[in-house]
Amino acid sequence: MCLAEAGPPPAPIEQSTARRAGIRARQLAIIAITSLSAALPPEDSLRSENKSLKELQYLQHQLLDTHQAQIKLLESEIAKWKMLYSYQDTLVAHMQSQLEEYVNEKRSLQDEIEKTRNQPEVQLQEGLQRNQWALDCLEGKLTEMRAELEDCQTEASFHVRAALASHVKSGWKVACMLPHELTCPVETVVSVADKDEYLFVEWLFMRSLVRHRHAHLPDKWCKVPNVKILQVEKIRSRTFLKRYMLRRDEVEEERSGRTCPKIRDIKTRIDKKVSERPFEDEVCPCPDSNLNEVLLFHGTTEEKLAGILSSGFDPRLAGMGTGAMFGQGTYFAHNASKCFRYARQGPFLHSGQSRKLRQTVLVARALLGNPFYQSTMCPEQRLPPLGFDSRIALSRAEGGCVDHREYTLYDRGSILPLYIVEFEHQEDCGCCVCTA
Repeated sequence: MCLAEAGPPPAPIEQSTARRAGIRARQLAIIAITSLSAALPPEDSLRSENKSLKELQYLQHQLLDTHQAQIKLLESEIAKWKMLYSYQDTLVAHMQSQLEEYVNEKRSLQDEIEKTRNQPEVQLQEGLQRNQWALDCLEGKLTEMRAELEDCQTEASFHVRAALASHVKSGWKVACMLPHELTCPVETVVSVADKDEYLFVEWLFMRSLVRHRHAHLPDKWCKVPNVKILQVEKIRSRTFLKRYMLRRDEVEEERSGRTCPKIRDIKTRIDKKVSERPFEDEVCPCPDSNLNEVLLFHGTTEEKLAGILSSGFDPRLAGMGTGAMFGQGTYFAHNASKCFRYARQGPFLHSGQSRKLRQTVLVARALLGNPFYQSTMCPEQRLPPLGFDSRIALSRAEGGCVDHREYTLYDRGSILPLYIVEFEHQEDCGCCVCTA
């Protein structure tokens, strides 16, 4: 009887304890799942971020494919040019060798003529006739070889110009193409421009150089600047791009889809010569726009350049140290040489007895929209007239008050800085800066 009474506890107590433990475990699991759900980001945010990443990945693949295609094309062109240059070098060396042989032969014939001068007259005449015939043949061969050499040089020059034109056209497309904002860094990044962009900026810069008045003798006109491009750097910034695209959308909305009127042709008087050219021949347009978007030059100091790279152009600073003939805006020119007086100036570099001045100007994409043509000074203006987006100061030949056109923009969003151009004045440069 005692052993039977000292058995295990009743089963209902064990089942109750197990039930309470199971309920507690389920409560802890529910709390953990609720906490984990609260920590996860919303589903819409994940979808949006995933979509942006896919777009970026697609753009990166497109950019990579484009670069690979360009690399293959450039490698093919390089191989062709190497073959052409090798052929030309061989041909020129062969022609030079033949020229030397003919010159030596001509010299020996002339020596023979001198030797036969003391022979009897009959023999001398016969020898002179033979030598004259040989000289005539030699002169004919030399003439033919010179013509062949000129043809070869002309053909080589044509191919070089064609290749340069191809690079310039490619660089023009790259410079005028507005990238996707996700491909641009958030902060401003300055890097060395690639070959095509360098050649395009060099072509755009050099073709825009013109004569300007002497700084101290207004009736005297200086020479066309003789400068050399040293470096072209590309400016990339997501902030600048978004600001420009926003302003672009605003102008399109204001125009209600209508195309901006074509800008007038440019008329200029230099010294006593008047010239008139289409606007597209003087100013580089952006092919993907109907809002009169063009590439223009801007000269600035070293201190202001740092501010531009940091926060962009600020029209509120117009006229500080340089004057503001056409109001409180940012000033540009389609002639790079017009910016020399306002450009950042480095020290004169001494090389023996020579002095070379280095300067820097900017290339920017400017949204002119519907410009107002200004013929008189208006330093008090802060905005373009109602219904206009910018102001173009006309030249004296067009009834204005400046020698070369100036472009004034009053909205910082209308300007997208693209390139920094560093150049050097040559020793014989007689421009308005070097003669000042």
